[in-house]
Amino acid sequence: MDVTKMSYEEAISKLETLIGELESEECPLEDSINKFKVGMALYNHCNNILKKSEGEVKVILEDGTSSLSDLDALREEEDEYY
Repeated sequence: MDVTKMSYEEAISKLETLIGELESEECPLEDSINKFKVGMALYNHCNNILKKSEGEVKVILEDGTSSLSDLDALREEEDEYY
C-alpha cells in the first residue's frame, strides 16, 4: 500500500480502521507493531496534507483576493483547536 498516493479521506478512513484493530485485545504483538508503523505513515501523510492545505489558505488570505473582515476573530479562535 503506497500511503503517499492516498487522498486525505482515504488515509483517515484507513487510520481509523487501524486504530480500531489496535484497540482490539485480539491483535498479536507483531501485528500490532506492523499496524502501528502503517498508522504512523498514514498519520504523517495526513499531517502533510493538512499543512499544505493550511499554507494554501494562508496564501489565499494574504494575497488580498479574499477579504475576511473577521480574520482577527478567526485567529483568536485558533487556540480552541490545539
